Formats: sequence, C-alpha cells, structure tokens
Amino acid sequence: MRFIAALPCCLILALPHCCVAQEEHSAAQAPRVVELPQTTTWKFGVRLTGSGQTDRIQVTLPVPVAWPEQNIRIVSIDSTDNVSGAKIKALGNDASQLFFKVRSLGSGETAEASVTVEIEKLESVAPEDTSGLRFAAAPKGSLRKYLTPSPFIESNDRRIKELAASLPVDTDAPAWDQVKSIYEWVRENIEYEFDTEIRSCLTALDAGSGDCEEMSSLFIALCRARGIPARAVWIPEHTYPEFYLEDAEGNGHWFPCQCAGTYAFGHMPEAKPVLQKGDKFRVTGHREPLRYIQPTLKAYGDNPRWEWLVQQVPSEEADE
Repeated sequence: MRFIAALPCCLILALPHCCVAQEEHSAAQAPRVVELPQTTTWKFGVRLTGSGQTDRIQVTLPVPVAWPEQNIRIVSIDSTDNVSGAKIKALGNDASQLFFKVRSLGSGETAEASVTVEIEKLESVAPEDTSGLRFAAAPKGSLRKYLTPSPFIESNDRRIKELAASLPVDTDAPAWDQVKSIYEWVRENIEYEFDTEIRSCLTALDAGSGDCEEMSSLFIALCRARGIPARAVWIPEHTYPEFYLEDAEGNGHWFPCQCAGTYAFGHMPEAKPVLQKGDKFRVTGHREPLRYIQPTLKAYGDNPRWEWLVQQVPSEEADE
C-alpha cells in the first residue's frame, strides 16, 4: 500500500468551524454581522486521471462549513459513474471533508467527484462598545491550541517572545486597544510583498516584509506569545487573522482584522467565502500537523494525476 503525497496547495484553495464561543453574549460587546447583498455558489472537487493501473483509491478534500458570518447550503454532490461512496464527513467543529472511492483506474481513465455549495456571506462589524472586553483569564479546551505554535507560526521562538514583550503596548489600556497596538505594529513594520509560497513569520520578521500569510502569522504569533488566542482565516486569494476576547459577562468572541490590505481592525468587509479557520490540522498520510487541510489520496498501484477543483459557479449555472 502506498500513500500518495497531498497536493502542494495554492493559498486560494486552503479550507475549515472554529472553537465556538458561547452562544449568549453581551449585545454591545459582541461582534455583529450585516447581510451582504449577494450569495455565491462554489464547486469543490478532485479530478483523477490514471497514469497506469491504480486500485482501491480513497480521496478526501476539504469543503467549507458554516460560521457566524457565513451560511452554507449544500446544493449537490456530483460524481462520475466510477466513483462510489461520495459523502461529506465532519471533522469535529473545525471542518468537513468530501470523501469518495474509486475501485480502479486504468491509464488515461478519469474519475471526478465534487460538492456544489451555496454560500451566503455576512459582513463582520466591530462591536458597539469595546471598553469592557478583556483577555481570557484561563483559556480552556480547544482554545488552548490557539496559544501554541503552528506551522509557520513559531510563537514559542525566543525572538518572538522577546519582541512580544518589547512591543509598545500600554498594559493599562483596555484589552481591545492592546491587541490593536500589536496589529498596528505589524502593519507599520512589515512591508507587504507578494510571494507564491508560505514562509515562516520569522522570515517576515528578518526580512521586514511578507504577504498576507506572513503578516497574519506574525500577528498571530505575537498575540499567542502574549497569551492572547489568535488564528488564521482563509478566503479565496487572501488570509487574515482573528483574535479572541471575552466580554464583561465572560462570554468569548472572535474578532477579525486585516494585516495586509485595507486597514480593518475588529471588522471584515470581505464578501468572499470563508474556506477555513485555524492553522494546525491533522491530515491523513502526514505525521506532522499541516497549516491547512488539503486533499489526500490513498491507493494501490501507480500514482494517478490529480487536479484540485475550486471554482466559483456562474450565477446562470447555479440557477439551473
């Protein structure tokens, strides 16, 4: 038996549901959502092409899930006749995967499965009152993973800890303002520079530059080094971070901010769908955690060629 390595993903394809904060909130201090005037439809799938004889193929690929700012409706699960068992499986609260099997695939033969998803995106708006927001005294459960290192987010590195401790943050200021100081330091000291690869936040720190990946990673690492839960959010062609605070009643909330691009702290006017939240995932066939969930393939025989399909469906096709 052999495990075929997962695709080296392009960032626009990374995908997942969060460590969910408590449902009840203080209305003035909770993040709000405002409906946007559009709903989009997306297709997520994998197409296989045989390069020799391959048997007992099993494939998984990530698909979006619902978030407070996003509603999801599965339109259809489609596959070629040689695909069996196509279904969606939940990975806890953080993500879902489309799973399917192909009994055999000969040279030149193809197999494909996909899920079509209708996504209604809401705009995240900053809370009306931030003065009472505070740091979580003792983050518990799934929150704790957002305080530890992740791939490319070396929050325990000595340089990150020293920088986090030396930042011009007024520790007597409200928690919201303290996080805002970290956010503004990253934007002021790391110059945006597009890159085709994901690099460490330490690389961005050394170079003084990075793209949305590295800038978000550095913000997340600095937050975590100061005991503030933070995580990455992935949307098509972009990444931004979220940070976690509690309101005066002790209810937790995630707040977005945009390190690369238009200044946006505590709100997110982005209409593109959320593909994934988080930055440390266990994926079949990989011993070490990965930055994002990606397709996996398990099979006997020759490696088939494969293509990861992530595309927006034109409105006229979605209506058919």
